[in-house]
Amino acid sequence: MGERWRDLAGPVGLLEPGPLNTVADVPGVLVGNTQAVSGERTGVTVVAPPALPAAAGAATINGMGELTGMLEVQERGSIITPVYLCGTHAVGTVHRAAMLAAGGGRGNVVLPTVGECDDTDMGDSRTVTEDDVRRALDDLDADVPEGSVGAGTGMTCFGFPGGIGTASRSVGDHRVGVLLLCNFGDRERLDVLEPLGTAAATSGPQGSCIAICATDAPMTPNQLRRLALRPLLGLARTGSYAADGSGEIGLAFTTSTDRAIADGELNGYFAAGFEAASEAVYNCLVAARPAKRLDGSVQDAFPIDSVRSARPLGDR
Repeated sequence: MGERWRDLAGPVGLLEPGPLNTVADVPGVLVGNTQAVSGERTGVTVVAPPALPAAAGAATINGMGELTGMLEVQERGSIITPVYLCGTHAVGTVHRAAMLAAGGGRGNVVLPTVGECDDTDMGDSRTVTEDDVRRALDDLDADVPEGSVGAGTGMTCFGFPGGIGTASRSVGDHRVGVLLLCNFGDRERLDVLEPLGTAAATSGPQGSCIAICATDAPMTPNQLRRLALRPLLGLARTGSYAADGSGEIGLAFTTSTDRAIADGELNGYFAAGFEAASEAVYNCLVAARPAKRLDGSVQDAFPIDSVRSARPLGDR
């Protein structure tokens, strides 16, 4: 990884990050990315727990988006495949490839978990193929790139290049890691622009954010549902208000099968998901790079030099 937000502007929040400050700080969690072979600015990202099924819960702030399998997560309290992320029009292709990768087919029903955001300003996600999905699975690793990679290749965040952002927090002996697919936000509401002295531009189309939260703390599905909401609250800290046409959907899973902690012990984990998501947005903005839209215009670059030269913002 290159420079990240805390290298430029200091910590976000009060809790300490894990050693990598990524979702892979949760032991066994791996992430894979691939860009579409077609060359379009679109792709696939996979977040995989070390074992399946994994206890899980899901939450929504605004539902103008899709996370397939969400009803089964709510009913059974678990995911049975890794979590796949892609552009809106690739959901069908990714869903089929994920089903086949999990051994689904005649006599074996598999409903994969696939989340999407709209990248149609930047590329044509209809070009994603099942082979692209297989290559993302082959890329699974504890090294988690950010910005314009995988499903984030064609995303936009607060009118700047968006995509993948990740961060983590330590809570006692446990870790909470968050990975976001950032495709949301009105430029004038981005909370770091005013202290940077950077003028806001007119807002573009409304987008969405899928938030994946992993932990090795033992939790029940209902506790995980509650945890899944906290990264979405963290988006609000950066300037999101969950616009009408935007989908803010969260999913949390645990890698532990031990007896669940008590509800009274959840606050530290809730704070961890909140803080990690806020930092993940900033990490995405720092890592992503401008590219040409389908209409020929070029995205504005996030003002990294202004962040670098400003006094540390820290936890404001």
